[in-house]
Amino acid sequence: MAKPEIAAEGRQQARTRLPGLWQALPWAVIVAAFIAVPAAGSAYAVQLATDILVASALAYGWNLISGFTGYLSFGQVAFYGIGAYATALLVSNTPVPWYAAVCIGGLLATLLAVILGPILLRVRGILFALGMLGLGRILMVLFSDWDYAGGGNGMTLQAVLDPTAIYIGAGLLAAASFAINLWFARSGFGLDAMGIREDEAAAAAVGVPTTRVKVIAFALSAVLAGLAGGLVAWNRSYIDPPSMFDPTIDLQTVVFVLFGGMGTVWGPFIGALILTIAGEQLLVALPNLELALYGLLVIVIVRALPGGLVSLANRWGWLMRPIVLAPRQLPAGEPPPPRAAPGRLGSAEPPAPVLAVDGLGVRFGGLVAVDGVSFAIAPGETIAIIGANGAGKTTLFNAITGFVPASGGEIRLHGRPVTRLPSHRRAQLGMARTFQIPRLMRPMTVWENVLAAARHGGQAHRAVAHAVWVVRTVGLAEMWLVPVGRLTPGQQRLLEFARVLALNPDLVLLDEVMAGMTKDEQEDVRAVIRRLGGYGVGAVAMVEHVIPAIADLADRMVVLDFGRKIAEDTPDRVLHDPEVIRAYLGEPPP
Repeated sequence: MAKPEIAAEGRQQARTRLPGLWQALPWAVIVAAFIAVPAAGSAYAVQLATDILVASALAYGWNLISGFTGYLSFGQVAFYGIGAYATALLVSNTPVPWYAAVCIGGLLATLLAVILGPILLRVRGILFALGMLGLGRILMVLFSDWDYAGGGNGMTLQAVLDPTAIYIGAGLLAAASFAINLWFARSGFGLDAMGIREDEAAAAAVGVPTTRVKVIAFALSAVLAGLAGGLVAWNRSYIDPPSMFDPTIDLQTVVFVLFGGMGTVWGPFIGALILTIAGEQLLVALPNLELALYGLLVIVIVRALPGGLVSLANRWGWLMRPIVLAPRQLPAGEPPPPRAAPGRLGSAEPPAPVLAVDGLGVRFGGLVAVDGVSFAIAPGETIAIIGANGAGKTTLFNAITGFVPASGGEIRLHGRPVTRLPSHRRAQLGMARTFQIPRLMRPMTVWENVLAAARHGGQAHRAVAHAVWVVRTVGLAEMWLVPVGRLTPGQQRLLEFARVLALNPDLVLLDEVMAGMTKDEQEDVRAVIRRLGGYGVGAVAMVEHVIPAIADLADRMVVLDFGRKIAEDTPDRVLHDPEVIRAYLGEPPP
């Protein structure tokens, strides 16, 4: 049962979302201001509003790859510069009109992101940030040496006499940027991106195609930056490499998002609006102290509100991120249809094993972690894989599920070779796993963790209904709207089981799920394991140190010692095997 205070918190989270009329109020204010600026404002006001809208688009682009997907980028200026130069070159040398040139510049920036994304996105953290920073510097050097684009002298463009057209273009871009971020916050695709942000390995384990999601997010962030650069080129009569590939543009963009709220829908716009106006006012009133006071303002807000100004609004129910695809109330839900195991219709041959491992090996340089291990799991069977610490049990699981590459051997799921498939494809085919320490998307809710798996377990067309069934089946209905960070360790383990069931798997691999648990908690987990067959699970493999807790659950035991299989038999025979006793105790039995 859920703790009363946790269940109440989930219900309170649902209640604090303001009615639709109040949620639409910021939109109404923005639209009215957008119309009023060119109608009643001065040329300076139109230019300032244009700068705010372009800055918002840049901030929203950065928010897609860094705020939602978790890849810290210091090179969005590369796409900004590509868009600017492509627009300027098209307008200067062809009859292409400005609007079309801006769009083409955005597409070229997107193409660059699609080409480089699969390479750059293989790393994350400081390595990805430095790679993006280097990309911007490389492009600045290339354009400085490219005479056709003006080289280091830059390009002089025809001055635009009517800034209203640029202002309208900036408004359309800012609106599109907002819409894409809103889609990320509300859609299943955005849920995949947020899962990658929180734990990329855990996201892959529930079937999220991580590379595809990252490249799409990267490309969307690039097109927004490229379009912004094209508008800036249109708005100016002169561009050059140092100004178009200026790393301080990236720094300013990051500050806007941190100030407003990283990974939120309204934060980038709020940050760009307030800080752009504040910077202008400080420059006019206190030009000698403008940078110092601007920096002080940012530091105070970021320190006082780590989640940005949006987190302050959230305390009163304003601007909250909606829970992805959550129904207003939790319905009854229906169990999923069983997976169709591969096979030949009408064949008299016995069904293939759910899992067959043949001569599997894993090497890390000169270290042999798994050495020629072979075993199979028949339909309806539960096996336990045991061994002393360092025997290679978790490495074996990681190789079976694709988290480490196999150095040799073959893995088959229902007779289908999966040895070379990525981990997310194995999950989509029905191979689900847990981890020694639950790897969950902690800032997100119980519902979103379960839904993320349900979308990739062959139930995409009925993911919401399937997620509802799972939440109710495992006993999490009272806390379905609660953030994962508020759950107890036992409840988090239960949620990990729920995420496994949401994949509608044929094979479940449980990695030390009872480690560190009390007797009562172990009994709860044992009860869930016993019911897995009734939920449509075809076979179960367990890695466990708590031998008494699994001895009566396993049909067979496989024993590893220094990466090699030394025994495989029924639990009673294995636990009385002298070789197994020696492997655990370090000496032969008396």
